[in-house]
Amino acid sequence: MTQSVVVQVGQCGNQIGCCFWDLALREHAAVNQKGIYDEAISSFFRNVDTRVAGDGGSIPKGKICSLKARAVLIDMEEGVVNEILQGPLRDVFDSKQLITDISGSGNNWAVGHKVFGSLYQEQILEKLRKSAEHCDCLQCFFIIHSMGGGTGSGLGTFLLKVLEDEFPEVYRFVTSIYPSGEDDVITSPYNSILAMKELNEHADCVLPIDNQNAMHVHSS
Repeated sequence: MTQSVVVQVGQCGNQIGCCFWDLALREHAAVNQKGIYDEAISSFFRNVDTRVAGDGGSIPKGKICSLKARAVLIDMEEGVVNEILQGPLRDVFDSKQLITDISGSGNNWAVGHKVFGSLYQEQILEKLRKSAEHCDCLQCFFIIHSMGGGTGSGLGTFLLKVLEDEFPEVYRFVTSIYPSGEDDVITSPYNSILAMKELNEHADCVLPIDNQNAMHVHSS
């Protein structure tokens, strides 16, 4: 039985990530109507007894009690993460596994990568280690981020190097949302080019998605 930890970075990464968790829960519920905590759901969720103090007592098998996503949510603005914490999936996320700031990266790769990367490196590592401790057999870190925004492209790719150094034996899978031709953020092409260099050096697998196509899928 292997597990994956999802790391959602930036506004786009957290929005796409939220859709992923919603779909994962609905699809599992459709095929597991008895509510059993099985291998499929354990890949991305912990089964937690909320009556136990601290992180809750993990329940390795049996009926589903309370599911907690194996996830770390990171954004240098608070808006999207706050929306998630007030939305229908709020109980799925561990409030101790969130990192936010208030200033944002200003659509600048260098701010996300160089400034916030250095500033939040230890906090990010702490959250990642905590998530890894809850896994019996950690297979991969699954990163979701955008290539056009400052936090997604900058801090998202900074995270890859951190993971490579701290967890060299664990795969690093990345879903990268590329800006569409209609993107009106002037720095998006530059952010994407700088981020691609980091992906090439530190990611094991990259799943590129065009932003316009992602919007069509989401709206359909």
